[in-house]
Amino acid sequence: MPYPNFKVLQPNIQTLRDNSSIGIMEQAAYQSRGGEFAELRAYLISKLLWNADADVDKVIDDFMYGYYGRSGQYVREYFDLLHSQITPKTHIHLGLRPDDKIFSEKFIREADKIFDKAEIVTENNKMKERVEMARLPLMYLKCKRDPVNSKYDGTYARFNKIVEREGITHFAEAGQTHIDAFNEQVINAE
Repeated sequence: MPYPNFKVLQPNIQTLRDNSSIGIMEQAAYQSRGGEFAELRAYLISKLLWNADADVDKVIDDFMYGYYGRSGQYVREYFDLLHSQITPKTHIHLGLRPDDKIFSEKFIREADKIFDKAEIVTENNKMKERVEMARLPLMYLKCKRDPVNSKYDGTYARFNKIVEREGITHFAEAGQTHIDAFNEQVINAE
C-alpha cells in the first residue's frame, strides 16, 4: 500500500549521524519487486547515507525525471499528493490499513487522475511499465478498500497482470499467505 514516510528518512539518518552511530541499516522492500517507490527509496537512502544533508527534493526530482522520463512530473505530483496526506492531525504507523483516514476517496480519485496523465505521456513501454509499478500500491489499496468494485472495474485484473509481468512474489512480509488472503478477499467479494 502507499506508505508516505519519505519526510522522515533524512531526519532519522541525521539523528543517527549526530549521535555518533557507527552503522545504519536501512530496510525497505527487500522481499520482492513492487514495494511502494522501492527504487526511489533505495536511491534516496543511498544518497543520504553518503550525504545526510543532501537536498532531498533535488534528489527526488533527479530520480523522478531520470527514471520516469516525461511521466516524472506526474509521478512527482502523485508523490507530493500522497505525502500531503500526512499532517499534524494524522499519524502514520507501521500497520496502515486501507480504511485509514489518509486514504480518502478524494485522495484515491485524484491519484488515479494523476496516474492516468502519467501513463498518457510515457515515451515508451519501459517507461509505461515503470509508471504502472508506481501505480501498483494505489491499485492494491483500491482492491483492499473496495474489492467488489475493483473486481468489476478492472483494477483487480490489471493489478494481477502487472504482478505477473513483474514477477512480484510478496505483497507483504508474510509472502504467499498474504497473497492468498488478498486474492480470496477480492474473488469472494459480492
